[in-house]
Amino acid sequence: MEKVILKKSAWLYGGQVFAKVTSFLYTLFLARSLGVGDFGLYVAALSYFSLVSSLADFGITRFITREVSLGRERVGKLLSAAIVLRLIILLVFVFAFLGGIYFLDPDLTRRNLFLLAVLVALPQSISLTLDAAFIASLKTKYSALGIASLSIFTVLIGIILVTLGFGPQGAVLGLLAGQALYVLSLIVLAFKERLNWLEAFDFQLIKRMLAGSLPYGFLGILGLIYFKVDTLFLSYLRGNFETGIYGVAYRFLEAIVFIPTTLAVTLFPILAKLQEIDKAQIKKIYYKSIKVMAVFGVIVAVGYVFILPLIISLFLPQYLKAVVVVQILALSIPFMFVHVPVSQILLSSEKFLRQVIFISFVPLIFNITANLIFIPQYGFMAAAWITVISDVISLSVLIFYIQKYYFGHD
Repeated sequence: MEKVILKKSAWLYGGQVFAKVTSFLYTLFLARSLGVGDFGLYVAALSYFSLVSSLADFGITRFITREVSLGRERVGKLLSAAIVLRLIILLVFVFAFLGGIYFLDPDLTRRNLFLLAVLVALPQSISLTLDAAFIASLKTKYSALGIASLSIFTVLIGIILVTLGFGPQGAVLGLLAGQALYVLSLIVLAFKERLNWLEAFDFQLIKRMLAGSLPYGFLGILGLIYFKVDTLFLSYLRGNFETGIYGVAYRFLEAIVFIPTTLAVTLFPILAKLQEIDKAQIKKIYYKSIKVMAVFGVIVAVGYVFILPLIISLFLPQYLKAVVVVQILALSIPFMFVHVPVSQILLSSEKFLRQVIFISFVPLIFNITANLIFIPQYGFMAAAWITVISDVISLSVLIFYIQKYYFGHD
């Protein structure tokens, strides 16, 4: 089983490594070219894009992955239903966000940039659907190629537009164009593999998909709020400069999230199959994931503490205040690395989705409350420490529940 996981993860890791290295260099370019204030504006815009994207997905990607891995529906029927459902949900939330931002945000520049960022979710909704089908079919090579193409398109177009003087708007336009070209590349790969995604959609399947994806969608929304609320609070409560300082440090943290996430994406369909037939194998995967990811997390955290400050000093001297933020956020890396794959134990079983939602509320409530209390006075330093404490709480609650209620019944 470990060999299957490793083999299927290899392509995704390759694509993600390429994308994240490219993203890391692109972050350096944007931070230098835009300056602290405009980079903070760009980071806040990305937070809005991520929130709308999560709302539009609504757990549909997870549902597709599980259904295809279990062989319950034809891929073509699932994809056509998913695209229709996702576009309907997306349009509802896009118009809601567009109206909210337009009428509630008095800053014209920020408002227009945020509106543009929200629109990026439109092409992404289709690309995520196709990508989920490739992963669920264990054709991870095509998912990796799609990820690499998205990275190349976004970075090249973004660099051109920012260099021409379009500022943060150019960076967001690059993201929009990159997503559009990403969709086209996945469509080409889908036709190449004769992946039928244009079947007539089934209204009954759409209803079942909506009901089945609802728990995953709710969890996705909670997760995005958990990860992005600090950036949005900083943007509105402390301004673009502090958002830029915190944003550059957090972007470096996000650059390595692919390590546990890629393993989690590969584990999900495998664990979904094992839930009813081999719980002993699940326990083996669980303990091995904790050991391996904890070691990786500590190694990466040490590298962050000692290497990133040098990179910031050499290439981003205007962001020197971000050094201490990087060092604080590095403390959360081991906890984050363990949490992401371990959480798949519960997420891959329909029986435990409701419990996962309740578990997620504990760190989320702490995160939002603490940020509201401390960000107005302490700014990005408060946001950094609250992130670390929230990750510790989140992993502790998760492991306690798995040990006592999931494996405790054995």
